[in-house]
Amino acid sequence: MIVILYVMDSLRPDFLSCYGYGKETTPHIDGLARVGVLFSHAFSQSTWTRPAGASLLSSTYPSVHGILTHHDELDPAVPLLPEALKRIGFRTVALSSIGNISPGFGFARGFDRFIELYKEEAVAAKREKMKLEGEGYRFHFRVNQETVPIATSEDINEYLFPLLEENRDQDLFVLIWSIDTHNPYFHRDPAKAKFSPSANKIFWSREISMMRNQEDLARLRSLYEDMIYYNDYHIGRLMDKLKERNLFDETLFILTGDHGESFQEHGVTSHGGIPYDEQIRIPLVMKFPGRLFRGRVDGLAQQIDVAPTVLDYLHHPGEEMLIQGKSLLPLLREGREVNEFAFVEYQLKPRLHKTYALRTRDTKYIEMASGKLILQRSLKSMLWPLVWLVAKPRIVFDLKEDPAERVNRIKDHKGKGEDFHRLVRKILEESKNLARGLKRGKKKKPQVDEQVAKQLKAMGYFD
Repeated sequence: MIVILYVMDSLRPDFLSCYGYGKETTPHIDGLARVGVLFSHAFSQSTWTRPAGASLLSSTYPSVHGILTHHDELDPAVPLLPEALKRIGFRTVALSSIGNISPGFGFARGFDRFIELYKEEAVAAKREKMKLEGEGYRFHFRVNQETVPIATSEDINEYLFPLLEENRDQDLFVLIWSIDTHNPYFHRDPAKAKFSPSANKIFWSREISMMRNQEDLARLRSLYEDMIYYNDYHIGRLMDKLKERNLFDETLFILTGDHGESFQEHGVTSHGGIPYDEQIRIPLVMKFPGRLFRGRVDGLAQQIDVAPTVLDYLHHPGEEMLIQGKSLLPLLREGREVNEFAFVEYQLKPRLHKTYALRTRDTKYIEMASGKLILQRSLKSMLWPLVWLVAKPRIVFDLKEDPAERVNRIKDHKGKGEDFHRLVRKILEESKNLARGLKRGKKKKPQVDEQVAKQLKAMGYFD
């Protein structure tokens, strides 16, 4: 059989037509959802790509797998889903469009082949290239030149289709990481512009982060809609290819996002910030072989639940993994809730504050733990978290009355706030004990190559 785990970077579910969006942005994903299961309350474990990706593949929280900040790599002692699948005979392939999910950060373990699309000459020859604004840094050296190409979902299909043909007679696991819905914002194919005027304008990460004007934000949102629509089109082509080869019905096809995206709902444009719902709520659609389960499911699901769900479906206990997530099959088979909450960890830079969140069906709890102050390259990046910390170190939102997360009700729910605080401490202690059992080596800086460093600098991951 085939297992496809398709991740659309920075994808908000409330922009998808199958999740009720007023525009038809995702006709093909809608079709996938009609023959599968749509989870209406799925949440990420972080608000940016690298820790979220590690949680997805390891079924562990960031405090276990080791990626919290831009300087972290996936702990080599943490077992991953592709390693477990290889043990039961799967061939494993990854196609990544973003350097955060790359061998340099420890993501190649368990994969027979890991294709970094932005390094492929065929992609570089035809795609728009990211450009650096001034000089940036990459761990050990500086770069100030044109950077790597922006690989698209069309490129993903061009590399994936031959792989499907080559491996059609064996079990195959494919991880796909698309950045069509990640900054920079522009039309990947102007001919497929549906919601915003076709143009060659490119909005880079720095410009996006500074956007406040409502007219500019409306333009950005319409571009985001077209970026989703473009990616959806090529997901449709992938589904058609599977059907042509009589592979679609036997494929476990999982489509999700790694985190969301903000459009100034809480003073931020982009992602990698305080875990409000626009940054942690993700789409999750699962199409099982034989269309085993179908319909909309309202129970809470977490990113870390994906790997144990796959292993449970394959009747593999996954004993070699450090699974903190839960199989979602009991929820699908019996309607039995498997999660009382979703837990989120976020820390952008070493020694700065850490932010934790607990998200239940009706309540959101956020707390910020103080870090050790260090001199930052950006004064803004140092000051605003401190202001947030002093003003409101703990927040409780009543999501029934306040779904936009505007009013802190901690004073009205002091008891609940204390309960949540104790639960956060318990989760962190359990994670600490789990991590303590790993044979960790000495923590070191990731040794990524210059192409990866350039891409991440251009996408706003480094100051």
